[in-house]
Amino acid sequence: ELRDHGLSDIVTVTHRDVYEDGFAITNTTPQPTINASAIFLDLPAPWLALRHLTRDPSSPLNPSTSVHLCTFSPCIEQVQRTVSALRSLGWLDIEMVELSAHRIEVRRERIGLQEEGLRGVNATPATVEESIERLREVEGRDRSYHHGMTTKTLNDSIATTITPTDPKNAVEEEKYIPKQQRLQNIKAAQADRKLYKEGRLVHRSESELKTHTSYLLFAVLPRSWSKEDERKAQEDLAMTLSTGKVEGPEKPVSKRQMKRDARDAAGGDKDVEMEMKWQLDGDEEM
Repeated sequence: ELRDHGLSDIVTVTHRDVYEDGFAITNTTPQPTINASAIFLDLPAPWLALRHLTRDPSSPLNPSTSVHLCTFSPCIEQVQRTVSALRSLGWLDIEMVELSAHRIEVRRERIGLQEEGLRGVNATPATVEESIERLREVEGRDRSYHHGMTTKTLNDSIATTITPTDPKNAVEEEKYIPKQQRLQNIKAAQADRKLYKEGRLVHRSESELKTHTSYLLFAVLPRSWSKEDERKAQEDLAMTLSTGKVEGPEKPVSKRQMKRDARDAAGGDKDVEMEMKWQLDGDEEM
């Protein structure tokens, strides 16, 4: 797979016990120079392998640059032991990041009585008109129920006052559509609707964490510092304190600042000042 992706020249795969044998690439002697500047450890006990990642001359770390470390651990107890080992070995900038996976559900939220009977919707009234329609349905259902009970208990002479042939009751019943008939009408109209365009696009994350958390631990090991480096740093500090200037590459000076320096160097002599300005302008054109 590494050859197929063109990585065989820069990636080396080896198998060894890093707890005991360290991070050598091969078992030959002498060991090839690694000079690693970044380390990633996915081990059950990463603190046991840290003793091989020091500034010792036999260490695989690059001695001239800072080394960055990242460890992956599923338990906080592993992180605690790794942090203790890092501190004892001189690692700095230690910080931890907790990883937790949450699924994000993205869907369209459709609300209204026209969604009744369909899956994944909120079949509640979306407008005042739909609320009134639902109230009429409930009243019509109650009226039909009480009408049936009345016809069973009352005699024919009393029941004739509320029979369905009454014009008033007929008008009321025309407005009432049974629920079964309404659901059939909604399912029949669903075929002509573009449901993927209707409703409001919403997203929600899982309310409960269903996966195990994990932790990434980061640290930095500063570059090795020899006696020669300390001596040179002391000399640079003494020179800076005596001259007030810091050694290093000179910062670029703007043309305006150069003209100010020329005016100060002329000491008020206009001819000399103009000659120096002409010289600056000529150098810029060249």
